[in-house]
Amino acid sequence: MVATWLGTIMILLPFIGALLLLVLAKWKADTTGFAMWLVMFILAITLFKTDAKISFLASVVGFIKSFPISFMVCTSIFMITYMQKTGALQRIIVAFKKLGGEGKEAFQIMFINIGLGCFLVSIGANPVTMLPPIMIALGYSSLAAVALPAIGYDPLTTFALLAIPAVIFQGEMSGLFDLTPIFPTLAESGFTFSLFMPVVTIGIALGMMFIAGGRKLLFNKRAILFASVGGLTTGGTAVLVNFLAKTFEMDGLVPLTGLFAGLLTCGAMMLLAKMLKLKIFDKGNLTEEDIKIEQSMPLWKASLPWLILVVLCSITNFIPQIFDFLFSTLSMPVDIPGFAPIKLRVFWNAYFWVLIATILSMPFLGVKGKLKDILSTWANRSIKPVFAAAIFFSVASIMTSSGATGLMSGNGSWEILSENNMISILATASAKIFGDFYPLIVPFVGLLGGFVSGSETSSIAMFTSFHYNTGVSLGMSNSSILVMGASNGIGGGLASVLSPAKIQSATAVIDKQGMEGEVIKKAAPIALLMVASVSVITLCWASGYSVGGWFAAIGIALGILVLIGLAIFGFSKLRKKQSIKKIKLEKTEEEEES
Repeated sequence: MVATWLGTIMILLPFIGALLLLVLAKWKADTTGFAMWLVMFILAITLFKTDAKISFLASVVGFIKSFPISFMVCTSIFMITYMQKTGALQRIIVAFKKLGGEGKEAFQIMFINIGLGCFLVSIGANPVTMLPPIMIALGYSSLAAVALPAIGYDPLTTFALLAIPAVIFQGEMSGLFDLTPIFPTLAESGFTFSLFMPVVTIGIALGMMFIAGGRKLLFNKRAILFASVGGLTTGGTAVLVNFLAKTFEMDGLVPLTGLFAGLLTCGAMMLLAKMLKLKIFDKGNLTEEDIKIEQSMPLWKASLPWLILVVLCSITNFIPQIFDFLFSTLSMPVDIPGFAPIKLRVFWNAYFWVLIATILSMPFLGVKGKLKDILSTWANRSIKPVFAAAIFFSVASIMTSSGATGLMSGNGSWEILSENNMISILATASAKIFGDFYPLIVPFVGLLGGFVSGSETSSIAMFTSFHYNTGVSLGMSNSSILVMGASNGIGGGLASVLSPAKIQSATAVIDKQGMEGEVIKKAAPIALLMVASVSVITLCWASGYSVGGWFAAIGIALGILVLIGLAIFGFSKLRKKQSIKKIKLEKTEEEEES
């Protein structure tokens, strides 16, 4: 038996170590992930008395479970590389550069980084590497060009890549509940996630204004209007789509959330700009080279891989018979002794259709004479991110299976001693420390997982069972546990703008490597503020507070934030006063010397 507090410390140390390696030593996410997996593997076998064979099998299970996200990373990089090598990506960038002109910052920020950002990431593109060059071309600073795309699609990260994070979450959570009928369904999971969205999207939109233009832009009436309308449209669309999915039991609607939200937000921004009589398209931003690129290829042709992908995904998710056939009939389960079957669903998952869409666009965009270069570049770009995405799933699987004795239980799964299981130990310690206020820390745990791994999906894989076990030990209802699991995912999504791995990829495309710390420093307060907001909502919702309880909790939280804000303001004023005093003193000394 492992002592609770010793076990808790030993479990947390690899996470702290990974954090230090990423921030201080500037290790890459794949190397950090492997080091973390190795430490967890050794700890599981030694301190937590796990059978070595089971720890190895658990690593394999985690790796396979990562396929929806790791293969998506692989195929989406292939699509973007192909579009870049054929000139299609450059043509799309030129189209983006025409959006708005001088004085249209609020419109540009919302349209490009939230509207287009959510749309692009929902179909497999990567805004973090695509949008920074566009923002630079529009005249934004390097810091804003990196931070805005990274934080812009954060509100809907759960529904990114055709809702892979939500799909992974549903599989993890329903497997833990093991109920008949299945709880939660994908639609129930998506709806729970979506109810956090309006607050998060509006908060992020306002935060983006601050990043781009400081307090001057944040308190600009037009900026507040665009941020409020854009944030409400994005979050409201997520709620509406998932409400319909839950009401009509249409799980296939959930993966299209990001697509609908992105398109409707773009439409709302254009409509608002038209009402305010702003110039939506402005060719004055284009250089001579841009004009040549624009004339080289029609926009519909350049966008063909994305257009085909949207059509294919709509067919596979909107038509119930096709969805049921691909999702259920062709679930393709993989059986590994002692573990629940892993349903691959190859022909339903987004990565398969990203690959098909890319191949179907080749007769139009061409591939002759470019294939070798495309494949070579794709291999160089994809190996490390794919491995990084997969290895953290293996870490999560080892944690879940720790304490396994090597004996089979009656239901065909490995027998696990709870007193030696990492998740159970963390749950026990958390319940003792936080008690009924445990929901407050849930999104911060998700934030930690997302920061370390660079992925909301990895954060979900690592900590869902932890929150489930803690909720059970605290006697929470199934719906409250579901809320906490979703809150963990939201926290992991908000970590995108703090993840060194993502920020590095964004700075690389504009040749500004080394400014990652500056970007994180600027965006961290916004991410932490939004996670704190989610934290209060989680406490009220999961604890079943009355209306009065909600108002009291929100009031206390706002009071604390005001006090913190006043303290920061006072500290900055004091520092400024001391700085002025120091300058005057130095000036006086210089005058006396002269």
